[in-house]
Parts: sequence; C-alpha cells; structure tokens
Amino acid sequence: MIVSLRDISKAFDGEQVISGLSIDIEKEEFVSILGSSGCGKTTLLRIIAGLLKPDSGEVKRFCEKVAFVFQDDRLIPWKTVISNITAVSQQEVATSCIERVGLREALNKYPSQLSGGMKKRVGLARALAFGGDLLLMDEPFGSLDVVTKEKMIELVVELRNKSGFGALLVTHDPFEAAELSSRVIVVGKAFRTVKEFRFGHPEKRDLSDNMNCAQSLMEELRTISSQLE
Repeated sequence: MIVSLRDISKAFDGEQVISGLSIDIEKEEFVSILGSSGCGKTTLLRIIAGLLKPDSGEVKRFCEKVAFVFQDDRLIPWKTVISNITAVSQQEVATSCIERVGLREALNKYPSQLSGGMKKRVGLARALAFGGDLLLMDEPFGSLDVVTKEKMIELVVELRNKSGFGALLVTHDPFEAAELSSRVIVVGKAFRTVKEFRFGHPEKRDLSDNMNCAQSLMEELRTISSQLE
C-alpha cells in the first residue's frame, strides 16, 4: 500500500467539499477519481500531497517522494523552461523529460512565451523529472490537442511501467480514466456518492475494451448527476 485515507472530511466556509471518504491505493496501482467539476477532486489531491490538512480523518503515505502535476501550471515566470525543471532535478534528467514531452525547442523560453498546452507539458515534465513513488495528477491533459494528449498518456504509461510508481489521476473525462486506470472511482459532490470500477491492467485492454469501460463510467456519472438534481 502507498496511500491510505480513513474517514477524510474537509469543508471551506461551511461548505462540505469531502465527506467521510476512505480509500486505499496500492503500490504500482493506477487509480482515477472521476467526477464533475467542483466535486472536491483537487482538494483530495492536495490533502494526499500534504498541501492541505483534512478537518477530520487520517492520511497515511507510505512513500518518501510525491510528484504532483497541478491543474494550473505553477511555473516560475522569471525562469526558463529548463530552469523550471532543474529546480527539482538534475540537468540531464530535466533535459530528457522536456524532450520526452516534445518541447526541446522551448528549453530556453519563458512561461509567458508558451501556449496553455505547452505549459501543461512542462508541468508534466517537471513532475516526471522529480520522480517519486507516487504521482498525483490534477487534470494533466487539459488544453492539449487530441494527438498530443495521446502521446502524453502513452508517455505516462511507459514511464509508470518502467519505474513502477503508483498514480492517482483526477479527471472528468471517462475515456481518459478508462485508458489509464486499473481502478476508477466515480464520485458525486463532496464524495457523498462513490462507485468503484475495477477494469484490470490497462495494458491488457484494446480500444474497444476502453470504449466499453468509458461507456460504463459515463452511465454512472449520469446516474450520480440525476441523484443530485
């Protein structure tokens, strides 16, 4: 096991964002949290990373390093792309990761010179360069065109298979969750409704299988949405 959450709750200004959530993530497991915007997914990642404290409950992390791909790019504006990455890793590793996300030509550019999609890729490269036993990803493929998105998904899968780190992705895209995950947890607002799907290792599924998995996830999202109305 790499992360264990027990009865986690969190509220902001009196509004419950997470309510009594308990989940475990095993070593080398790829788990996705699937839910609509505003249901508390980002808050959950921040609690796991230690950036937020829950109001109640217990978080146990059985790993030394946690890498985080933030929803917003969090790049240092006065540093170049390569300098943003070497802030968390060695030069050789940083350069390799930047090249892997297809941004070799942007090594010496500043964040203000990058598109939204390019910033997303730099954020992913930074997390991969940092390494660690657990990778947390908050909507990491937003702003990417379809082809680039698939390349980045393939890169994450390749590196996870090579390094064996655990991963937790939060997303509102059923196909993205199906393509990457062995387990998907569909959630409603404040995590009051939780439905778990176990699909097995993603490498053993083809496109048709993933489409069927995504359809099941979409149907569950619709069910949860109708329950909240």
